[in-house]
Amino acid sequence: MQRFEFPLERLLQVKRQLERQAELAQCQARQAVDEAQTELSRLRDQLRRLAQQMTAQVGQLLSGEQWGVTVELSERLADAIQAAEKRLFEAEQRYQQAVQIRKQLATEVETLQTLRQQHWEQWRQQVQKLEQHRLDELGLRRWLDQQRTSPDSFARQS
Repeated sequence: MQRFEFPLERLLQVKRQLERQAELAQCQARQAVDEAQTELSRLRDQLRRLAQQMTAQVGQLLSGEQWGVTVELSERLADAIQAAEKRLFEAEQRYQQAVQIRKQLATEVETLQTLRQQHWEQWRQQVQKLEQHRLDELGLRRWLDQQRTSPDSFARQS
C-alpha cells in the first residue's frame, strides 16, 4: 500500500519555520517597544524632577552658572525625549509590521494544514475503497473456489 504523501509538505514545513521566526521577530519588536517606552518614561521623569527643582527655586536668586546648567540640562532632556519618542514611534511601526507578517504566515500555514488534512482524507478514503475492493475480490474468489470444489454444489443448484 502506498503511504500518504502531501505534495506541498516541504512548503508547509518552510512556512511553519518562517512562522516561528516571525513570532520571534514579533517578540523582539515588542521588547524594543517596551524598552523605548521605559526609556521615554525615564526621561520624562527626569524632566519632571528638574521642573520640580526649578519650581522650588522660584523667587530665589540663581547664579548665571546655575541657571545655564539648568537650561542646558532641560534642553538636553527635551532633545532626548524627542529622540526617544521617535525611537518609540519607529519601534511601534516595526512591531506592527512584525504582527502583520506573522498573521500572514499564520494564515498561510493554516491554509496549507487544511489542504493537507483534505488531501489526507481523500487518500484515506481511497485506501479504504482499495481495501474494500481487495476484500470483496478475495471473498468472491473464495466463494468461487468453494463452489468449484464442493461436489454437491451442482445438486443444490438444480
